[in-house]
Amino acid sequence: MNFMWKLTLLAVVITVALWWADDGEKQTAKTIEKATPSIFTPAPRLPLLNSDQTYHGVAWQIHHSKDCVEKAGKILSEIADLGADTVLISNAGVQEHAGSETFRIDPEVTPTPQQWQQIFKIAHDNGLRVILMPIVLLSDPRGSEWRGVINPPSWDDWLEQYRKFMLHFARIAADGKVEVLIVGSELVSAKTYVEHWQTIIREVRKVYPGKLSYSGNWDHYKHVEFWDELDLIGMTSYYKLSEDPNPTLKKLIDEWKPIKAGLLRWQKKIGKPLLFTEVGWCSQEGASVEPWNYYHNQNATHAGHQEQRRNYLAFMDTWKDTPEVGGIIWWEWPDSDGGQDDYNYTPKDKPAEGELRRWFQNIRQKSRPATRRTRPTSIPTSVGN
Repeated sequence: MNFMWKLTLLAVVITVALWWADDGEKQTAKTIEKATPSIFTPAPRLPLLNSDQTYHGVAWQIHHSKDCVEKAGKILSEIADLGADTVLISNAGVQEHAGSETFRIDPEVTPTPQQWQQIFKIAHDNGLRVILMPIVLLSDPRGSEWRGVINPPSWDDWLEQYRKFMLHFARIAADGKVEVLIVGSELVSAKTYVEHWQTIIREVRKVYPGKLSYSGNWDHYKHVEFWDELDLIGMTSYYKLSEDPNPTLKKLIDEWKPIKAGLLRWQKKIGKPLLFTEVGWCSQEGASVEPWNYYHNQNATHAGHQEQRRNYLAFMDTWKDTPEVGGIIWWEWPDSDGGQDDYNYTPKDKPAEGELRRWFQNIRQKSRPATRRTRPTSIPTSVGN
């Protein structure tokens, strides 16, 4: 075979190979599109913000260490597609009941240090800053017990365990360049041990260089006596906004007005930015009556989904253009599907998701690109279910 015939044959082979590869990619893309339908258009990825700017994000709870990195690839990509610039990641140490003398890090619940670093990298590669919130959960509560009523035999012993617990997460957060670490969440009965908390916070600062906060209850934040040790005033937002289910949007906005005025008067005395660590309502009728109670009405209805949506809108309207607010984190974005049959906190695939996407979009439009640093988008090699 002469030289020209060889060149011709080679060109034909290359052309066929390229056509086959291109056709395969198109078929794969069609398969993925059919397998993952969405009624919403993903937002452009946000470049990573500087750490001194307001945090606008969504929370993700890690309940199991198994496959947590693969799940992070999927969930953090979805949160970035919403338009968020921040993710709050919560993970629990486990205590049996409120009167137990010990609690522990359960390896089936908490990722390894190596897994944490992979998760933080995925978040940062998706343009998301990270707020890490270690919490304490009761595995076998007696009656209605929760972490806010913990009462161990010895508070000195318990708080020493808690100090080691926080230092464990502080070192991991430092290694992963986490932007904010929350040193406690809703530990109402423990907050009176101010000297212990001061010691914990000061020791955490020795190993962790980022910003620190504490997540106080919406009804107990004024009683926290160590805000001066922290950078941000963290608090949940489960205020009672109605006596009856299905209030109007105007009713919800009117209920927020005195709450906002009182909170800002108090915030002015403390002089630290507000960080709303948990902003959320279940898609249940009556979510505005007891926002903290996800057992209030465990039924998925159209009216419940609309009540959730109006609660989102009322909060957005109330706190827009408020410079005292340093961050808003919506609760929550789990690895479940959400949708019309779901009555829990997630807005995923519900009317509230549309409002949340528009809220993030408005924030993007107001942001100034010149103040941002760009990171490449992460493309996970495997996706969890």
